[in-house]
Amino acid sequence: GLKEAARSEKIRGIKVAALPAAASPRGRVMGETTGRLKAGVGAKTGTILGCALHCADAGEMINVVETAIRAGKDYTFLRDMIYTHPSMTEALNDLLSKIK
Repeated sequence: GLKEAARSEKIRGIKVAALPAAASPRGRVMGETTGRLKAGVGAKTGTILGCALHCADAGEMINVVETAIRAGKDYTFLRDMIYTHPSMTEALNDLLSKIK
C-alpha cells in the first residue's frame, strides 16, 4: 500500500523525487516534453545515491550530477545552484526541491 517514495524512505532510508520532463521550460521550448527525471538521496545524509534522466539533453545533465557526487556534495548543492535559463539542467532545481 505505500507509494514508492514512502516505501523507499521507510525500508531503505531513501528519499525519492520525480519530475515530468514537460515541467522543464527548455523542454517545452524545444518541444521535447516526453520523459521523466528521478533522483534518490539518503534520507539522513542528503547524499545523492542515484539519478535517472530520461529526457532531452540527459547526457549533458548527468555530467553535472556526477560532478556533485564525485565532489562529495549533497543534493542541496545541485538544488540551490543557478543554471542557465532556459536549459534542461535547470530542471534539477525543481526535481531536487521535491525532496523534503
